[in-house]
Amino acid sequence: MVHENKYSLNGSAFKTNWALLLLIFLMPLRNIQLQYIPNLGGGINIINILFMFSFIHSLINGKKYETVLGLNSYLKWYVASSVIALLFGYAFLGGEASGNWKAMKDQLIPIFLVFIVQRSAGDMIQWRRILLASLLPLPYVFRTVWNQYMAVSQWHYSDDLRVSGTFMDLGANEMAAYAVIASLVCLGCLITCWSEKRYRYFFLLFFIFSGLCVLYSYSRGAYVAFLFGGFFLFFRYKSSGKLIMPLMLILSLTLVTLPPSVTERFSSIDAEEGERDASAESRFVFWAIAFERFLERPAFGYGYRTVQNARINPYEMDTHNYYVKMLVERGVLGFITFLLLLRILWSTIKRNLNWNDDDNIVNGLMLGMSGAIAALILGNMFGDRFSHYPIMTSFWVYIALISVIELRRNESS
Repeated sequence: MVHENKYSLNGSAFKTNWALLLLIFLMPLRNIQLQYIPNLGGGINIINILFMFSFIHSLINGKKYETVLGLNSYLKWYVASSVIALLFGYAFLGGEASGNWKAMKDQLIPIFLVFIVQRSAGDMIQWRRILLASLLPLPYVFRTVWNQYMAVSQWHYSDDLRVSGTFMDLGANEMAAYAVIASLVCLGCLITCWSEKRYRYFFLLFFIFSGLCVLYSYSRGAYVAFLFGGFFLFFRYKSSGKLIMPLMLILSLTLVTLPPSVTERFSSIDAEEGERDASAESRFVFWAIAFERFLERPAFGYGYRTVQNARINPYEMDTHNYYVKMLVERGVLGFITFLLLLRILWSTIKRNLNWNDDDNIVNGLMLGMSGAIAALILGNMFGDRFSHYPIMTSFWVYIALISVIELRRNESS
């Protein structure tokens, strides 16, 4: 594959989409968006404004490709199926569905960013700038998490330790899900770029930032997802044998230095019935209710954002399992559509992972995303990791960057 302008003294041949870079940077910084940047009303906020500017820039200055990816075609169908679910939700909720279109609009922003990133990453200089924009929030996210943790830190585990960092209107689980994706991508790049000193310490530092955010989230789902994604990444790496000794050393040091509160939280993952805490026990109740409602409307479901409605769940709580949520809200057809989307995403990552690129950062992103999608698939069993756009923006940006490599490879072949 040819990386034009990779080391050009004249810089990129394409204009930088600064609105896109700022949008990607701001996405996980919910505290800044909500506390310091005023909304314009009518569902219009800084995210929507930056999205519109980045979209316009990509139309005017973006790169046009002659080839078409199957991923892009399916994403359009997924957007259409989401709109259908929105209509079903309005039909069921009636006046209670006020504002659902705004939530759907924001939820679909990361998917539309795939098309914007594809056009904006015209060469490898722009490609790397977009990747950098997705990682730059990590130091601030960690600083916020650490400050909140230190304000409530204690020797033994307590729910007071569940800090949300910059995800102030969401929660610790959502912050952790974002950090899991970032940490696995940084880990993949760290492995492939270890021989390059200028990148080694950069990815090491950012892996530490994101990894500590996972650690101090006290999210059991994030712990399991990170470990699963990490092992998946390890076995997908072609030279995994070289990582065995360093990995054993790191794990040994980590286990010795873990705070007791973390080990207590982690040990509660496999608690048996009668020993589970209220949070874990309630999920089984919500799942049972959800399956009953699913059987009432198995084909199309009840529609978007109906699962927490009192007529569906008298507790008015989320299912804490995205697959169960999809069955209730979108039925079998929507559930299959979602599974097909996951399959296409995995196929895209796998196809490009098997192609050995001459750029170590490109290889690192492919490797990291092989673990990240595995973590995302597992993490959705413990909660909603897919519909929250502050979490999913970085994931979809990475998917877009991978698809850019494939588009460029197809054009040059």
